[in-house]
Amino acid sequence: MNFYLVEAEDCLVMVDAGLPSHSRRLLDALAHLEDRLCAVVLTHAHPDHVGLAETVRARTGAQVWVHEADAQALDEGQPGVMHHLQPECRVLPYLMRRPSALRPMMLRGFAGALMSPMVREYRSFGHDQILREVPGRPRVLSVPGHTPGSTVVVFDDRAVAFTGDALVTYDCSTGHRGPCVVSRAFTQDSEQALESLEQVAELPDETLMLPGHGAPFAEKPRIAVLRARATGVR
Repeated sequence: MNFYLVEAEDCLVMVDAGLPSHSRRLLDALAHLEDRLCAVVLTHAHPDHVGLAETVRARTGAQVWVHEADAQALDEGQPGVMHHLQPECRVLPYLMRRPSALRPMMLRGFAGALMSPMVREYRSFGHDQILREVPGRPRVLSVPGHTPGSTVVVFDDRAVAFTGDALVTYDCSTGHRGPCVVSRAFTQDSEQALESLEQVAELPDETLMLPGHGAPFAEKPRIAVLRARATGVR
């Protein structure tokens, strides 16, 4: 899975927060920069995007931001994720069709996906607003479906959009490569997720899309959306 650091206004903004096992690599990278890390913006509250949020907040004082629709999952930790962000279907049918998907799922578990610490302090945002208190003033676009609070984080001044799991270019549960929504085994409402991609299609043509899983997508956002819709729900 991918998480990112954005340099803005002499500060660093972290978009998503990986898994607990990423802690050493991240904190080593920040050894001389951690006083510049001032915000963590989450695209959604699944454990593989939240894993380091509390560690970073406690160590650097960075504010953690999440959409209000996913906030309850942060309040309750892993039980909240299981209760509030349940996917459409079980993962077992996907593993039966594609046993090789078991390995990356197990690796996530070993990396701490089921043990992400509760985020003790955070701030929430609503639909489609500008986070004026976050350096770089990113726009947060509401794209519900993967989770109720799924969000695309856009830095207009550098023409980049962090799509989280609302639009990925690799889905380990199906093996699909290319723009798509994540399979029903990890998505709460796939049809809504596809509908929400209209927000992505309206981004400027020059926008580079950086997904939560898979490689960057440098073609026009509307092309990515057309391909995702062609792939459909899996």
